[in-house]
Amino acid sequence: MGLRYRFNLLLTLIMLVFIVTLMFVMMTSSKNSILEGVESAHKVTMQLLDTVIVSSAQNPNWETTNNVMAQFLVQLGYVRSNDIYLYDSENNLVYKTPQSTYRLDVHPPEWFSNFLAPKKMVVTRDIRSGRLIVASNPSGAIREAWVQIKSIFFTAMLLFVFINFIAYKALGGWLRPIKPMIKAIEKMGKGDLGSRIPNFNVPEFSAIANNFNMMGDSLENQILENERLAMIAEQTADAVMIHDEKLKITFWNKSAERIFKYKKKDILGKSAKTIVPEFLLEEFNKNLKKLKSKNFIQNYESKRRSKTGKLVDVSISASLLMDPITKKVIGDIVSMRDISEKIVAKRSRAELQKNRELTTIIQEHVEDERKSLARELHDELGQYVSAIKIFSQNILNRSKGKDEAIETSASSVTAAANQIYDGMHNIIRQLRPGSLDNLGLSETIKDEMNKWQSQHQALKVNLIIKGNIDLLGEVININVYRIIQEAMNNVVKHAKASTIKISLLKTKDTLKIECIDNGKGFDLTILKKTKQFGLMGIKERAQALSGKFDIKSNEKKGTHLTIVIPTK
Repeated sequence: MGLRYRFNLLLTLIMLVFIVTLMFVMMTSSKNSILEGVESAHKVTMQLLDTVIVSSAQNPNWETTNNVMAQFLVQLGYVRSNDIYLYDSENNLVYKTPQSTYRLDVHPPEWFSNFLAPKKMVVTRDIRSGRLIVASNPSGAIREAWVQIKSIFFTAMLLFVFINFIAYKALGGWLRPIKPMIKAIEKMGKGDLGSRIPNFNVPEFSAIANNFNMMGDSLENQILENERLAMIAEQTADAVMIHDEKLKITFWNKSAERIFKYKKKDILGKSAKTIVPEFLLEEFNKNLKKLKSKNFIQNYESKRRSKTGKLVDVSISASLLMDPITKKVIGDIVSMRDISEKIVAKRSRAELQKNRELTTIIQEHVEDERKSLARELHDELGQYVSAIKIFSQNILNRSKGKDEAIETSASSVTAAANQIYDGMHNIIRQLRPGSLDNLGLSETIKDEMNKWQSQHQALKVNLIIKGNIDLLGEVININVYRIIQEAMNNVVKHAKASTIKISLLKTKDTLKIECIDNGKGFDLTILKKTKQFGLMGIKERAQALSGKFDIKSNEKKGTHLTIVIPTK
């Protein structure tokens, strides 16, 4: 059943319920009115007749009360809502009130008369030389009520037919845009991302069409971006491979072909252990467990075997692939860098400097991408979520008190849209602190410290800023922010400190950053034996800015981190 017919059916049911309710209310009101009128007429009639009976008794010289009452009743004639019967001493009917002639041609149905008729009231008076009986008779009032209710019912039915006809025609025009919308959505669902919805005069449908078309443009751009990323992965110097959840190889780039000599058609579908030497299978299984527990492995040095049997020294980085909806592991992505050739110390230092410069560029691009992605999320997805909230609220308002199922679903959509909106803003804040662009580095760091303080109330955070640090430039700003962010992260996760002091001192040519905590500290020799990614990231950022990195720490005496960055 189409939406148009459903709306008409809903309107029909509502109007029928209204008409039935109206009829019931009117019948109930008429019943109460008839009851009140009959009771009043009966009481007045009895008072009048009792007055005649008493007057006759007080004047014995008059004729018998029976004769006096007969003469009075003849003169009285018809009495509203009452039948009066007069009998003589031998129980012969002397007089009966004439029948009402009001609307004698009206014959209400029996069920109607039974519903409206009040309980019959009968009063008997024994008088001298006879007996008087008065019984209530609401038939005239019932006939009048039937005429009025029938007239209103026919009027309501005519109005019901007219409104349904108008609503059916109007809905046909209003809902006409739905067909091209459904057609465009079906095409989009079949993969035709170029499908678009034409513009409409109805504001709501026009908004849906505009947002749908914007979504189509966004999807096309994202697919194009994914193709570019796939091209980058295909052309990168590192061997890049993707495994499914069963460790079957599903992606193998050209660099992997060059390093391991396996052509893509020969290796796809085979196990990841194909290139693992037998004596390293145990190490491979351990690293696999480590990957599943930590979600990533970075720059792990090992060996792999090429198709020719040659062992290749490689540096391995890997991370799990997660389904964004179910959060289920669907595989992993691995990059391997050939490190077979050893570079002399001088060349290593030059290469290191190049890598740092490349890291800086990459970090700049990453931050640019984060900034761009945060803006896109805010501008694009924010509009879609807001549109969803508006549509669901409109549905909720229109269905309130009419259709509980639609009302509940609309409320659920609104709640889900609010959750998406809050989650989106949390992601935006993680991608790029908005205050860094709007308020500067100083206010951004203060805001960051307030956030850490509110989240970890047991940790006392002291922030000292001396000098103007708001004119250092985009590159220094974002790196200083990330350094302090990582330092706070290390303190919270590892140091178990109760206080931390962070100071920033801006001189003419340098910016000095100090992070001092009273945590448990650690043995610095660990840095040489293991890879502390947080501290390594801080060090790399400092050195990428031609700065100096120094760390001092003793067990149970805390850690003192110092970074000096040239600002010219």
